[in-house]
Amino acid sequence: MANHADIPGVAMQVSRGVVVASIQVDLDDEVLARFRQDLLDCIHETGSRGVILDVSGLEMLDSEELAALRKIMVMTGLMGADSVLVGLRPGVVSALIEVGADIDGLRAAINLDAAFELLEPQPETEDETEDETAPATDADVALEDDLLLDAEPNLEADW
Repeated sequence: MANHADIPGVAMQVSRGVVVASIQVDLDDEVLARFRQDLLDCIHETGSRGVILDVSGLEMLDSEELAALRKIMVMTGLMGADSVLVGLRPGVVSALIEVGADIDGLRAAINLDAAFELLEPQPETEDETEDETAPATDADVALEDDLLLDAEPNLEADW
């Protein structure tokens, strides 16, 4: 195996608590092994909560390389960092589908902005149902009065 320094690396930077890895080199077993180690080390050192794998620099990506990237995405998930694949070219997507590559559950985004949005922490949503013990507002009372007027029976008899 080649010396770690002799293997091309993948450029990584941390932005908004997310590691952005821009893959601009051909992926072979050695490059993937170095990338995996460097990425996991970066997550460990920075405490990043997310990873964006930018593959827009790749002209082609075969099903084996995609499988290797998916394994890396699983590993980052085990370290508490969600991953998103971004920058897949239309021809690459088409070729992966044609060869039957496993894409089930793959998180992908069209660009970096969309990827960051996917990784943003979602605010806690409050229960949609109204609290029955909450005091009624004037608007609630007015609405109830309107509904009661509509529901009153017609007292005029047609005799």
